[in-house]
Amino acid sequence: MIDKKSLEITDILDLELIQGLQDNFAQSMDIASIIVDINGNPVTRPSRYTNVCQNFIHNSELGNNKCSEFHRKCGEIAAKTGKPYIAKCHAGLIDFAAPILVNGTHIGTILGGQLLTNKPAVSDFKNTIKDLNLSENEFIGALKEIDVVEEQKLKSVVKTISFISNSISKIGYEELKLKLDAKKLEDSILDEHRLFEEARKYNINQSKTFSSISHELKTPLNIIFSALQLLENQRSNGSVTPDNKMFSKYYKVMKQNCYRLVRLINNLIDMNKIELGFYKLKLTNDNIVKNIEDITLSVVDYAKFKNITIVFDTDIEEKITAFDSEKFERIMLNILSNAIKFTKAEGIINVNIYDKENYILIKIKDTGIGIPHNMLNKIFNTYTQVDDSLRGSVEGNGIGLSLVKSLVEMHGGEISVNSELGVGSEFTIKLPMRLIESKLSSNKSCNINDPIEKIKIELSDVYL
Repeated sequence: MIDKKSLEITDILDLELIQGLQDNFAQSMDIASIIVDINGNPVTRPSRYTNVCQNFIHNSELGNNKCSEFHRKCGEIAAKTGKPYIAKCHAGLIDFAAPILVNGTHIGTILGGQLLTNKPAVSDFKNTIKDLNLSENEFIGALKEIDVVEEQKLKSVVKTISFISNSISKIGYEELKLKLDAKKLEDSILDEHRLFEEARKYNINQSKTFSSISHELKTPLNIIFSALQLLENQRSNGSVTPDNKMFSKYYKVMKQNCYRLVRLINNLIDMNKIELGFYKLKLTNDNIVKNIEDITLSVVDYAKFKNITIVFDTDIEEKITAFDSEKFERIMLNILSNAIKFTKAEGIINVNIYDKENYILIKIKDTGIGIPHNMLNKIFNTYTQVDDSLRGSVEGNGIGLSLVKSLVEMHGGEISVNSELGVGSEFTIKLPMRLIESKLSSNKSCNINDPIEKIKIELSDVYL
């Protein structure tokens, strides 16, 4: 946006235009003229300057400085009064100044003059001659070249310069309006461009999302459909019985892939609710340590099947805080599921809780494949997955950790990860301690040993 308070005359006025107005004024009135900025510095070329000013006063640095200071003061006074100001300059000549005001802001001054109203007397210019070290005879000779004007002409000149300054001010106002309108248009175009880019990126992300969803939905559906075809063929041949091994095998495959679909759909629905602000926590005061321990122990069998050891340890047995046990179950199961998926046989997964009084630290560390350094800041983004060459045949859709991060942050916590390729990964959750106004929760419906289906759903990517 254009800062009106710091406007300068050169910001909004065409110099050639105002130079022409100044030249015409000086020529028609037969007087010297110049336009200066608010500091008294010239912004146009002098018009019809007298010999006195051109070759004597401005022939020294001191003379120039004194003129600039005089012009500045004249401009300030004229701007405050809103009308031309007449004064005798430091050299003893009559000058007058008219302010150039744009939108009420003083941006410059048009000056005219270098006149005399009486015949010059040497005594009136003694100080000027001395200060500027001038030749008295030459300077007085130059003074005599200046016409002595009558009061009526002086009034006419002042009236004309006032008209010129008002004209320039109006031009400046219109130019400022045009520049402001142009700036608004430019900003509007930039906003439109930004919105277009955001929409384009959103559409690209949406395309990737639907492509990912399509793939993740089609894979388990194809497996289920293939298993059903095999069972159908066997049934047609009359070889399927309730205890048939093939039936048991493909029934298990179908059920696990159904769990995968349920998990994916649940995650998609929940992520959408979070983005729209409709996802709420059901907080109760409970023992977070016991909750995490139960969750960890519930997946031990999954780890044992892959010959992975899970070790739980804590430096505090009880810590009462407000949390949503169902949501925290999903947080832990998601991280543990990843740890089991990406850890090879003989590996170890450590779950540790550290008491820090106002908060606890939950650390889940594995000896898995690790995460590339350039992916550490991305894995919590939706649909971000580790490179396929590292993941191998491990299933996943890149939604889980994004949901985990959102759920942790909804609890007022933070989650981070450290990892090294080939060594393993460590996820750290910092959970602040707080209580709500309610009794200690006695609702055990979220006990991890009760809803077994939840565990099967959350660990549906781990094949037993």
